[in-house]
Amino acid sequence: MNKELIIRSGSNNIDFALLKDGKLIEFQKDDENFNFSVGDIFLAKLRKTMPALNAAFVNVGYKKDGFLHYHDLGP
Repeated sequence: MNKELIIRSGSNNIDFALLKDGKLIEFQKDDENFNFSVGDIFLAKLRKTMPALNAAFVNVGYKKDGFLHYHDLGP
């Protein structure tokens, strides 16, 4: 079983696609203007770990959970 998360970011939207064995199993499109920026620090609760992606989904207080890859944890 192979899982991939694809993220496409534009000037006004962000698209997320989750693939399992090359087939789309989930798609999410966010068109809103967010009140956060890359590099902001958040206090979050762990919602779901994804060992195959070396990542986790975390709740930071927004309607939808955030995606946190282990490379983003620090230096």
